[in-house]
Amino acid sequence: MTATLLETTKSLCPVCLRVLPAEIWERGDEVFLERLCPEHGPFSVVIWRGEPSFKAWKRPKKPLKVIPQTPKNEGCPWDCGLCPDHGQNPCTVLLELTTGCDLNCPICFADSKGQGLFRPLEELLRALTWIKGVAGEVVIQLSGGEPTLHPGLLKLVALAAKLFPAVQLNTNGLKLAKDPKFAQDLGDAGLSWVFLQFDGVTDQVYEVLRGKPLLNLKRRAVTNCAAVGLPVVLVPTVVKGVNDQELGAIVDYARMTPIIRGVHAQPLTQTGRVHLSDPQSRITLPEVIQAFCRGGDGAIKPEGAFPPGCEHERCSFHLRFRRDESGKLTAKVPQTNDCGCGPMGCPPKTSKVPSPPAETDLNRTRAVDIIIQSWGGDKGGKSGPSDSKTIEPPLDVLSPDKTPSQPLKALTIPMAKAPAQSLDAFLERAKRETFSLTGMAFQDRHNLDLARLKGCCVHIYQEPAKLIPFCAMNLTAANGDSFYRKGPKR
Repeated sequence: MTATLLETTKSLCPVCLRVLPAEIWERGDEVFLERLCPEHGPFSVVIWRGEPSFKAWKRPKKPLKVIPQTPKNEGCPWDCGLCPDHGQNPCTVLLELTTGCDLNCPICFADSKGQGLFRPLEELLRALTWIKGVAGEVVIQLSGGEPTLHPGLLKLVALAAKLFPAVQLNTNGLKLAKDPKFAQDLGDAGLSWVFLQFDGVTDQVYEVLRGKPLLNLKRRAVTNCAAVGLPVVLVPTVVKGVNDQELGAIVDYARMTPIIRGVHAQPLTQTGRVHLSDPQSRITLPEVIQAFCRGGDGAIKPEGAFPPGCEHERCSFHLRFRRDESGKLTAKVPQTNDCGCGPMGCPPKTSKVPSPPAETDLNRTRAVDIIIQSWGGDKGGKSGPSDSKTIEPPLDVLSPDKTPSQPLKALTIPMAKAPAQSLDAFLERAKRETFSLTGMAFQDRHNLDLARLKGCCVHIYQEPAKLIPFCAMNLTAANGDSFYRKGPKR
């Protein structure tokens, strides 16, 4: 078989974590990351299989950098905090509330279990304020362990909602399933959406990946969120040969459930408690895209998937759709500045949406015109007070909110002298109709590419006052040590 050298980069020895020169080779429809450790020999791991092709998966972007918080000493990946070599500001910051969890999943990347440790509420509140000052308008993910165990969760949601454009809760859903009032409390505190661990539509999948049958609890969690209008994104950890065949069924369950705004697939990586007997058996992003295509009644096509506009192009993909009241999907082509690194994309770096003063019709008309033009409407034309258009919403940039799901109907907005509630209704409809399929391929010691790591925009807050790229934070050595989670042990 002919082999073609595509790129050179840097990676790590999977055994000793030494930084090594690395090469990316194409063989047939597979692409491999390869390097040679002078002590432990050669290593090769597959990083791409099938279509969309590796060569075509490109998207230009302009790196945006934050103010460095740590100096460059040993170099990437050992100076995170972030160091001056990091090439992307955060769009998402995870704040981990506890190391404890009410599950003991065999595949936990954070190695969470049992009662664990709770970060003091005062420390977490200070962390939110620091993150706002350093990272600005990011999505905040409250995570763990299992964050719903933390007694100060609602206070944290309330403060985060005041500081950031979107607040996400990463959860296994057990408390949401068992306590219907909890969803209402989260919504009242200002939570934007629930990031719900959801690995399949059969209990066999949960028994393998989570250690017990959980499907009914997962569905009950969705039902309780729907009852109070709290949006949900389903998050399957995808393991080849275990639940990749169920991704299409997950999509169909999600698109027929109005409160669910999308599915975000995360291929399994060898971090935390995960031990892959064969690193070559991992599922790659193109395979996840192909698996999604089994659902959606023919509307999901591989050519509709796009690389991100934020982190490195090989870290994630996104497909955007409009969903009607019957669950039918219609593909939407993302704007070139769409992030794509999560189900709802990056929040805008200024205001979330134009909010014109209500006291002048002229200001409101200009604001509506700006939105129409930015979403592909008429440009440069003038409209009189009696003119109107049926406007399609921008499905790539708006985040969900807590309003209960309603029948999806066309909305006509006057182009001039629009009452205040018309623009609000327009934006609300756009949120309800948005449906996204996304995937993110995290890295481990077998496939870490330092070029990808330097482009990471999903960061984890670490005391005292640091931002660590997600894949660096969870990097686990062959002996089980985690450099950033448990302190330097190289």
